[in-house]
Amino acid sequence: MNRQTIRSTNFTVRSSDGTSIAVWVEGSGPPLVMFHGATSDHTTYGPLLKELRDRVTTYIVDRRGRGASEDAPSYSIEREFDDVAAVVDAVADRTGGPVALWGHSYGADCAMGGATRTTNIHHLVLYEPGLGYTYPAGSVEAIDAALAAGDREGALVALLVGLVEMTDEEVEAIRSSPEWLTRLGIVHTVPRELQAEAGWVYEPGQFDGITAPTLLLAGSDSPTEQHAATERAAAAIPGSRLHVLDGHAHIAHQTDPALVASIVRDFMVS
Repeated sequence: MNRQTIRSTNFTVRSSDGTSIAVWVEGSGPPLVMFHGATSDHTTYGPLLKELRDRVTTYIVDRRGRGASEDAPSYSIEREFDDVAAVVDAVADRTGGPVALWGHSYGADCAMGGATRTTNIHHLVLYEPGLGYTYPAGSVEAIDAALAAGDREGALVALLVGLVEMTDEEVEAIRSSPEWLTRLGIVHTVPRELQAEAGWVYEPGQFDGITAPTLLLAGSDSPTEQHAATERAAAAIPGSRLHVLDGHAHIAHQTDPALVASIVRDFMVS
């Protein structure tokens, strides 16, 4: 756990279908591979990175179709499972052994599936995965309609308010940050991810191959269906445990990065 890590600005990993996946590296300490959620890229972890960099080396991924990563002509969530395994194995090869893996929201979906395809994970943290999520009536249609009309901002607001149930204040905080333009640029990827989550069916034993200690994070103030999705994920992974972030919702890594960093660091060495 205390082995020396390799520092660089970024490097790329070739996934199983040939897609190039970008990985951004910073910090000092044991390795933590990180996958972000919808309408984001690696920069979404800026606040959390500031809290981790002195004691953890972060390998933050631009998921396919955003940032410095390539996309492919066709999409399935299983391709992202392969991306996770490819990056984890590449980082493990660079650092000399298994790594910790983090995923948030849709990135947690990807990390969960990817964890079944590699043996190079020693701890797994999943913050509110959404596999099997039941969306509020009309919410997905509102996003599709806005995108069809060329209204990217309307689509993004429909996602953040209608699905994630952010408050107006939370939306405005994102709108006033550089992150807003990033989200607008990749909001067109949302429908494929919503379809993947809504169409997901858990099969018995599907995640029995995950042997790493697994921690699921959930915000006490997150939507009821988000809690249900997180609990289904916890039930699917043998021996996992659930930690509720009191007073927080879906983005505690941004609203209270010190708290989340402390939980992640402690879990990585447990």
